[in-house]
Order: sequence, then C-alpha cells, then structure tokens
Amino acid sequence: MKKSINPVSGSAEWEAICERCGLCCYEKYDYRGRIFYTATPCPHLNTQTRLCKNYANRSQIHPDCAQLTPEIVAAGILPQDCPYVRDIPAYKAPVLPDCPPFNKK
Repeated sequence: MKKSINPVSGSAEWEAICERCGLCCYEKYDYRGRIFYTATPCPHLNTQTRLCKNYANRSQIHPDCAQLTPEIVAAGILPQDCPYVRDIPAYKAPVLPDCPPFNKK
C-alpha cells in the first residue's frame, strides 16, 4: 500500500507513516548543498529500540531536532528507503555512512 505525504504534519496519520527505523535521528551535516549522515546518533535515541527516549518533548530538550514536515521531507534529509520519501520522484537522498545501522548488513 502506498502512503502519501498528504497527511497533516504531526497528525496521527502522518506519524503512522514512520516505520521507526531511527535513522533520521542520526546527526547530519550539509556540505555544499548535499546532506551527509554521520554515525553519531542523537543522545536521546535509544539505539536498541530505535525510539526517542523523550519523543513528546524532543523539540524542547534537543532544539536541533527537526519535526518532519512535507517541506523538510522534500529537502533530502531522509534515507532513500524511508516511507516518507519512497514515492517521491527523483528524490535526492543523503549520503549515508557505510557502517551499521546504515548498511543493514
């Protein structure tokens, strides 16, 4: 079943798109307009469960945590296999490190 990016950001339907892989919770940087992921998780990410330890208050305790909106999703910060971007034509995915959990080996 295809999921669209039509739901309102922050709604239960929007949140249900997420598969809880936790990859978006790794630190990233922008270099010359290209997003690169690092192997450093957010300090609030439980790397075993792949869930935020304080999801409801994440923006207050970690101001750099960006709430996903359709605009942020379209900006190219999520991995290619993320359900938020899977069906976006010509999506330019970020560069991921070649190490777990990114290489899925």
